[in-house]
Amino acid sequence: MSDPTGGPPHTRPIRAASLPLWRIAEILWGIVRGAVFHRLAGFRRLPIVHGAVKVRAQRGVVRLGHLCEIHERVVLSAMGPEGGRALLSIGEFTSIWYGTVISAKHAITIGSHCAISWNCTIVDDDMHEMLGAEGGEDAPRDPAVHIGDHVWIGAAAMVLKGVTIGEDAVVAAGALVTRDVPPRTLVAGVPAKPVRTIAGWR
Repeated sequence: MSDPTGGPPHTRPIRAASLPLWRIAEILWGIVRGAVFHRLAGFRRLPIVHGAVKVRAQRGVVRLGHLCEIHERVVLSAMGPEGGRALLSIGEFTSIWYGTVISAKHAITIGSHCAISWNCTIVDDDMHEMLGAEGGEDAPRDPAVHIGDHVWIGAAAMVLKGVTIGEDAVVAAGALVTRDVPPRTLVAGVPAKPVRTIAGWR
């Protein structure tokens, strides 16, 4: 999707000169914390990781894009099953706010320039299995979660396994997403349903 201002798609301009000194210091310390303490930096890839963030990787990989920003009390988990590998990948310039939990047992990919608000939950597994449930078993489906570029997920929303959210989509606060969300669509409710088609967000 093209930016009406003429800039590249899915971008929010960042100008260091316009930031207060405390914010610049916060970003620099976050880069150091991500690189030194969490070892999440790579070639031309410096994520910003603030305090009290928990990163767990067992039989899995957590990969953070350049200047994506992980705020306090976020939990990022890639805990693969026996004999398998989990992937949690977050794109560049994406912001994840306080208290959000993202737990990958299989694969969760989040695009660039996304905004994930506070206290959200994104999972690709049910964690437990119901026994003796009536009505038979659901047909198996790919449990991976895919979130496209420039997606806004509102506060306290939940995204469950097997969901794909298209680029420029918006998930309203408190929504429970159990089905795919088309690009440039606002969804809301429990379970989440399309409300309207949108041009994007900023």
